[in-house]
Amino acid sequence: MIKVIIFDLWETLGTKNVGISSTLLNHFGFTKNHDLLVKYENAIQLKKFSTVEDLATSFLSDFELDQSQENIKFVVDTLQAGVTKATIFDGIYELLEELAVNYRLGLVSNTTVFESKLIFDWKIDHFFDVKIFSWEIGLIKPDPKVFGLICSKLDAQSSDVLFIDDGSKNVVAARKLGMQAIRFESVGQLKQELGVLLKKRL
Repeated sequence: MIKVIIFDLWETLGTKNVGISSTLLNHFGFTKNHDLLVKYENAIQLKKFSTVEDLATSFLSDFELDQSQENIKFVVDTLQAGVTKATIFDGIYELLEELAVNYRLGLVSNTTVFESKLIFDWKIDHFFDVKIFSWEIGLIKPDPKVFGLICSKLDAQSSDVLFIDDGSKNVVAARKLGMQAIRFESVGQLKQELGVLLKKRL
C-alpha cells in the first residue's frame, strides 16, 4: 500500500525553461551524450558551492576548458538563466496540496545548491517531509544509495513508496528497488496515473 510519494524536481515539478547542459556543452563544442551528461552533473551538482562563479570554475576545470573571464561569465549567465527563468508547472501546487493530506511526501533531486532554493520561491517546500539534494549528500540518482537514504529518512519500506521522475533511468532504478514508479510526462498524465494507483480522482 502506498504511504509515501517521492518526487523529482526538474521536469517533474517544474522546468528551468532553458536547456542548461545542452547550452553549455554545445557552446564549448561537445557532442551531448550519456557520459558527458554524467560528467556535467558531477561537475556542478555534487558540491555546495559558495558562489555561482565557483561552480562555473569547477565546470570549466572538469571539462579542461580555459578558465578565462569570458568563459566563466558564459557559464555563470547560463546557470543563472536556469534559475531566473524557472517556473513551476501549472497544477503542481494544487496536486501537492491534495496529496500532502493523506501521504508523506519526499523530494529528491540532482541539482545545484542555487537551483534547489527555488522550491522556497515557489512556496512548495512545506509540502515535503524530507528533501534530499545531490549537492548535500555527494550522490546522484540513480545511485541506489540515494533511494535508500530518502526511504530511511521517511521511515518507509520501498514497497510503500511511489516514486515520480521524468528520467527513465531513475524510474527503472526505483522499480528495481521494489518501489512503484511513474515516469512524468505531463501534469495531466501524472494525475491520471496517480488516480488509478491511489484509487481516487485528482
